[in-house]
Amino acid sequence: MKKIIFLDLDGTLWTFEKIPSSALKAIELARKNGHKIYINTGRTRCEIPQFLLDMNLDGYCFGAGSEIIIDNKQVLFEPLKKRDTQFILHIAKDSGFSLEGSKMTFTSEKNRERMRQFNTDNRMGNRFLSFPDISTITDDDYNQVMKVSIHFDSLSQREEILRQIPKHLTFTNFLHLGGEITHSEYNKATAIQFVKNYYEEEYETVAMGDSENDLPMLEYADISVAMGNGVKEVKEKADYVTDKIDNDGLYKAFKYLKLF
Repeated sequence: MKKIIFLDLDGTLWTFEKIPSSALKAIELARKNGHKIYINTGRTRCEIPQFLLDMNLDGYCFGAGSEIIIDNKQVLFEPLKKRDTQFILHIAKDSGFSLEGSKMTFTSEKNRERMRQFNTDNRMGNRFLSFPDISTITDDDYNQVMKVSIHFDSLSQREEILRQIPKHLTFTNFLHLGGEITHSEYNKATAIQFVKNYYEEEYETVAMGDSENDLPMLEYADISVAMGNGVKEVKEKADYVTDKIDNDGLYKAFKYLKLF
């Protein structure tokens, strides 16, 4: 049976937006063999470098399943409600945060400073640092915000903010004091479900990831693969653990699954 392979980005397909040549080769061979390749990422559309879009993969699932592109056509678009985004801004005003949109991302100065510290060796370029300040956001801009990324100063601040989040929104943790707020009804698993239902032909689904926000899609997919550099929780849920990303992990996983 032909497969649809859903790939996480950071830590799975690439490291600091650099894709191993072996991974590119694996994708090329799998597509030639009739399989479909999808990106399934927490990143929003505007945070994707153009070269990835120019690869013209079969589809892209952005913003943790809240925006889906199939064959260059937007087939799902569910941004956060303006009132929810503004409420989060109110309760999280003292933290570092970014409003991550489909067309544009806006960030607080506190979060920009965190990005500067992370980007001391310019490994991510200046694209993320160039996002406009939250003070410049307009009413129209609110209508394309897909999620809110937050970095807390302390566990107590984290608990206080999360206590106030509406039930129809969900928080996904990453690292120690970071995370993102998204729609409760959309995630990387619902993205797989949507894409699979889109096609009339029957496909088997494969999900590959490395971090906590990949758990929903790894649990939902027919076959789950964890990267060798993935966190413990991901490896425990996966059907197969491949090598690390910088040791041809994706290529080895594709070969193991006989995608080419």
